[in-house]
Amino acid sequence: MPAPFNLKQAFPLTIITGHYGVGKTNLALNLAVSWAKPDLSLSLIDLDIVNPYFRSSDSAAWLATQGVTLLGPSLAGSTLDTPALAPGIDETIRQASIRNPVLIDVGGDPDGARALARYTASIIRNEYHLVYLANFNRPEVATAAQALILLQAIEAQSHLRATAIIGNSHLKDESTVEQIISTVPELLELSRISGLPIAAITAPEGLAAAIGQALAAGPGAELAVLPLSIYVKTPWE
Repeated sequence: MPAPFNLKQAFPLTIITGHYGVGKTNLALNLAVSWAKPDLSLSLIDLDIVNPYFRSSDSAAWLATQGVTLLGPSLAGSTLDTPALAPGIDETIRQASIRNPVLIDVGGDPDGARALARYTASIIRNEYHLVYLANFNRPEVATAAQALILLQAIEAQSHLRATAIIGNSHLKDESTVEQIISTVPELLELSRISGLPIAAITAPEGLAAAIGQALAAGPGAELAVLPLSIYVKTPWE
């Protein structure tokens, strides 16, 4: 087993997966910016070749200014969008280390995990974390039982085992403390039935302190709160 997942520093290989629309790309961007350091060579791999919307490749230029190298679909950002991944991804994964950490943003559901399975042989040679992102505001995974079924399907498709859960049930700028706290029981239940630890619960930056205070007063008092910047916007925002 790898060392426990630590949100404060990069691991050699960190893979973010979950249902469509749970916020994987926004979390990946937050982690990439947080982990980027002058003495590290951090790579973010966009493996979402299923959904051309809201993916890490849309932020390639900005990530470069943050010191993050992005690899992803070779035609992302053009008028063509075919399921073709850029060369060099497998080599980047095989060379992942503490000094050269790699963060992988996977497309949603088992369909997205098929792209990940292409690199499983290289991934399992190294220490990795497969982090399942749970958002109980998505109707298809609104309960712990539904979320577990999807998690197991992703594991089966990718031939990798999940190592941690992150609760990501915020509603961006429409989030409230009560709305986020209301999802904690399902998150705790998912941890119980899956046997996986909860690495954190996320919240928009302006609510993080209040979420921490609310957690301290009830179930989930031990949970860490990860403040998020909202980098991924819908077209009308």
